Amino acid sequence: MQKFLQWVLVSGVWLMMLASPALAGVVTPTPDDREISLAPALEVLVDPEGNWSIDQVSSTFAGRFLPHAGGNPSFGFTRSVIWLRMTLDLDQVRDHDWYLVQRHPIVDHLYLYEPDGEGGFRVRHVGDVLPFGERELTVREFVFPLPDTLQGPQTYYMKVHGLGALHLDLRLSSADGLVERTYREQIVTGLFFGAVLAMLLYNILLFITVRDTAYLYYLVFITFFTLSFLNINGLGLQYLWPGCPRLNEYFPSIIGLSMVGVIQYTRQFIGLRERSPSADRVLRYLLGGAVLLTLLMVAIPPPLSYHMIVFMVLVIISTLGVVSWRAWRAGFRAARLYVLAWCFFLVGCGVFALLNLGLLPHNVFTNYAPHFGGIWAILLLSLALGDRIKLLQSERDAITAQARTALEKHVQDVEQLDRDKLLFLEYLSHELNTPLNWLAGARLLQAGQLPPELADAVTMVQKGQDRLQQLVSTSLRYFDLAGREQAPSLSYCQPMWLVDRLLRQRDAVIRARSLKVRNSIPADLQVVACEAELTEVLGMLLDNAIQFSEAGGDVLVEAVVSGQQVVLKVRDGGRGIDPQDLERIFQPFFMIGSGHHADGFGLSLPMARVMIRHMGGQMWAESPGRGAGTTTCVQLPLAVL
Repeated sequence: MQKFLQWVLVSGVWLMMLASPALAGVVTPTPDDREISLAPALEVLVDPEGNWSIDQVSSTFAGRFLPHAGGNPSFGFTRSVIWLRMTLDLDQVRDHDWYLVQRHPIVDHLYLYEPDGEGGFRVRHVGDVLPFGERELTVREFVFPLPDTLQGPQTYYMKVHGLGALHLDLRLSSADGLVERTYREQIVTGLFFGAVLAMLLYNILLFITVRDTAYLYYLVFITFFTLSFLNINGLGLQYLWPGCPRLNEYFPSIIGLSMVGVIQYTRQFIGLRERSPSADRVLRYLLGGAVLLTLLMVAIPPPLSYHMIVFMVLVIISTLGVVSWRAWRAGFRAARLYVLAWCFFLVGCGVFALLNLGLLPHNVFTNYAPHFGGIWAILLLSLALGDRIKLLQSERDAITAQARTALEKHVQDVEQLDRDKLLFLEYLSHELNTPLNWLAGARLLQAGQLPPELADAVTMVQKGQDRLQQLVSTSLRYFDLAGREQAPSLSYCQPMWLVDRLLRQRDAVIRARSLKVRNSIPADLQVVACEAELTEVLGMLLDNAIQFSEAGGDVLVEAVVSGQQVVLKVRDGGRGIDPQDLERIFQPFFMIGSGHHADGFGLSLPMARVMIRHMGGQMWAESPGRGAGTTTCVQLPLAVL
């Protein structure tokens, strides 16, 4: 009987505890939970004067708390102080980190009163009026780490107030849940602002290209639009002005500047001055009002400034929608996307305005409505600008077609002149052979058989004849290579042995100049090339390296394998080449420093490049500058055995 009475007593106490108002909405997370919405468990008390203390709220006025019904609490613009009460039991997750999170980042003041275990409360204060560095966790939301030392159900109080609209989205979140949701929100936020940034950069390039002032005003709109959304998402305080939270109060002015840009953009986009002077006059008046209100917003305190900017945005967007619709009906086809853009933006701003007035509940849709409307407006406005370009382009098609025809004819004339030049040079080279053969007769005269006054002249004639003969033969060789249509036959070649043979042929010159020439190409390396022409190219490169190296200098021949390509390099420590001349040395008849050189004609490197390209390779030169040597590179396909 005694056990039965004890059981009845314990059961009665337990039922009384369940029926107690303080414990009726106990939130008890389990280890499997990641995030729990606290909205169903919240109790609300409104302090109209804002004078009540935590001692009064937790004792004298404790019975005045009312259970919150519905979704997340949204109080709109209010001067009252909102007290919230919630009861949490963290016994099942004592070994894990849990957090109380206010997801909406635009609240002036939040005070969390958590039990200290001795009948009192510890208070923690956060808000967007405080520097960002004072937060316990550096995230855009307001996050309170909860203690794991308290046992059983504990009652927490939160005091919320501010000059802006009060929207609360309180969550109880584990560490993993907080990380996952923060990661998801960063992806969504990154996609949103990434799209805005892409549109910004895209239109900057278009403005630079077409120099249309419509793009400039559109850039002003996007820039301040982005700043305003950074503000209402808490990212401005986190990244742009963390030490100056007062800048958050200038949100209405930022919105005003974006509206100034979009009004001017509309006037330029539609061409209202020519198409509809009356509508242009209306927008000029609207522009003046927007500029005036934007300036006044700096001095007008919230929440009046917030009400004024919401009203101004709705009036401006509605007016722009009507003006663009009339332009569309009047035959301006590009305005159809413009009308659709402002419809999206008007819906998003309207939903957000009703949310701030407390007429709509605070949820994902209403909170992000201006984001959805804004990003669609930006995309559609960009498409509308592209459509406008197409319309303008269609008006210029006739002029463009005429210009294209004239340009094509000019290109054909230039190409014909280039072919005529090559033909003339080739013909000239052939014709020079006859007088050069006549001059060769001067070699039959013996120096001792000539009068002294003619001996020097004959010697000069013989030198000139030799140079002209070399010029003609080299030029003809270059013209033959440049004009051939069939590539040479290719085979597997071993460049190490080709270089070795070329160095033996030049051993006397190398010794005379005391040069150190090292062949570092692997003996088993093979490339796909025409062996005869590759030998000729390597000979040209070695000759240049030997000629332009200082006496006693070093010349290195090496190979670098990269994937299926081989780069043969001939490096010398000679006079080097200026960066602006690295490509010009492959132009016919170009010589560094002078148009005339005693030992060359500026054709060896152009001929070498032509031959390498016919083998399917590439050729280029590298040099840090004058006095730092030159490396000539030949890239060829690697032979796959």
